[in-house]
Amino acid sequence: MFVTLNPMSLEPVSLGQGRTHCPGLAADERGVVMGRRLALFFPDVARTVGFFRAYSREVSLDEVLGSLEIRETHSERGGREMMVRFEVQGSYGADRAAQAARLHRGRPFTGSEQHFVPFRDRKSPLGYDLGGGNDVVADAGELVLYGEAGADRRRLGRTLALRDLILGLSPRPLSATEKEQESQDVLVVRCEHGLSRMLCRYLWSRQVGAKVTSAVSARRSLFSGRPREVQLVTCEAIPRHVAHLLAQTPGMKVFVPTQKHLLVEWGFRHPIALEACGGAFSTDETTLFYGQRGDDPRAPAGAAGQTERLVVEDDAVDIRDLVDVAVRGKDGIIPPPVDVQPVGIEALDVELRLARLPRASAATTALLIPHDRLPWFQRLVYLLPAAILRTYEAVITDEYVIVINRRGVHGIPFGEPMTELYPQIFCPTGMGLLPRVDYDLLREHLQIQPDQSLTFFRERGAPFAVPLAALKPLSRAVVAPDRARASIIELATRPLVEELAMPSVQHKRQGAFSLWRGTVVDGTDGRKQLPPPSSSTAVAALPLARDDGSQERGAPGSDRPDDDGAP
Repeated sequence: MFVTLNPMSLEPVSLGQGRTHCPGLAADERGVVMGRRLALFFPDVARTVGFFRAYSREVSLDEVLGSLEIRETHSERGGREMMVRFEVQGSYGADRAAQAARLHRGRPFTGSEQHFVPFRDRKSPLGYDLGGGNDVVADAGELVLYGEAGADRRRLGRTLALRDLILGLSPRPLSATEKEQESQDVLVVRCEHGLSRMLCRYLWSRQVGAKVTSAVSARRSLFSGRPREVQLVTCEAIPRHVAHLLAQTPGMKVFVPTQKHLLVEWGFRHPIALEACGGAFSTDETTLFYGQRGDDPRAPAGAAGQTERLVVEDDAVDIRDLVDVAVRGKDGIIPPPVDVQPVGIEALDVELRLARLPRASAATTALLIPHDRLPWFQRLVYLLPAAILRTYEAVITDEYVIVINRRGVHGIPFGEPMTELYPQIFCPTGMGLLPRVDYDLLREHLQIQPDQSLTFFRERGAPFAVPLAALKPLSRAVVAPDRARASIIELATRPLVEELAMPSVQHKRQGAFSLWRGTVVDGTDGRKQLPPPSSSTAVAALPLARDDGSQERGAPGSDRPDDDGAP
């Protein structure tokens, strides 16, 4: 039986078109005319899987899971296609889905209810619409597609869930390049119940942080009827060679957690990005995807390319709480320690000793100069540079002259060298206080006031303390103010009462060769002499000074030459 459809016209939408003839179409913010839903039609299931593989790499499928439909459609013309229909928010999201569909020979349509028109393309950037209201099919049925060949009524067939579509696909093995580039911070080891204890001990010995979770199979065993119990060990920062060894161990498999409840075997990748479609699976179960190994004889029976569903407990236990550590000695295993009744220690009565330490070297920061060397020190002060007098501090006690500089004492060749062992506590250089107690404890037991005094421990003799206020710069300590003022001689001054006579300056006419120094010729002074000027050209000469202090003026017409040899 053939169905005859009325001819219709499909027209591109023009810019600014306000009214549409196809029901359920409207313009978005970009001016693109489209419906609330996007329907993609593929020739077979393989093309549909290819669309989800490409589309899941770009966007998260969790955004469309609420309205997603995967159904088989039958045309009245005898064709059959797979339809993927979901709601979209604007033309931006629809463009990405339409582009991924066209890469896999899909045809994108847009609409709201039963009526769908082709989605926009290069021929019509703003979308398509019917030529008139008469082109709308009155009896739309379940679905109507409007195209260039006319209206095509579709009947909806079986429904395919996205979860079933994903479970029917096997993860593919990674290439050598992909394995080198893959780096996972967290890996999950699935092991049988009897191997978990050995696995935890091995990971603990390799200092790998891990947590163990118990899980049971969602399916009951065919023989015992009880659920199969396994262990999931979540490892953090596991070395690559350790993961490779565990993956080759019988009874153990290593998985990569793409979602908390979706695990893919390490070294494989699912065709669809599972991290983008976690909402398609129930969180009550954990699904394990095994890789397709082909004819690998080491693969466990029934595990290649299949999935496993587990019910996992919520509580995870650290492997450090599960490993029993045994200490082995020369006579065998040492038993664990037993508790004893402790007794508090009041005091051990240990003496604090000043001892000379071998190979001890420290800077000399203080000098104890005996009192009988004070005259030496007074004479040495005159030779010390200004930097030492300015930076050194000194104080005189009954027995010593103490000189201190925490940067190091230099330039004084006598005295007992001391080192600042603790803050404001000095001892002889090369010696120390034993036992080496903390400064706070030492100050507490010896009743030392570090903010008020300096304490000196001598090699022979009792220690003594000097107040900090008594320290003065060496430049102030060596100078007596009264004696320094008495040594200053006041010189008498007198005013300037003699006035100098005003100088008399005269100028004379210079000759043509006044600056000339001629060649050397025979003469009394070795220079060429010019004839004296005539009386008509003579001028008054400058006053000449005599030995008795009086002045002598040259007579007019004098033939005395000047100092430079010129007339």
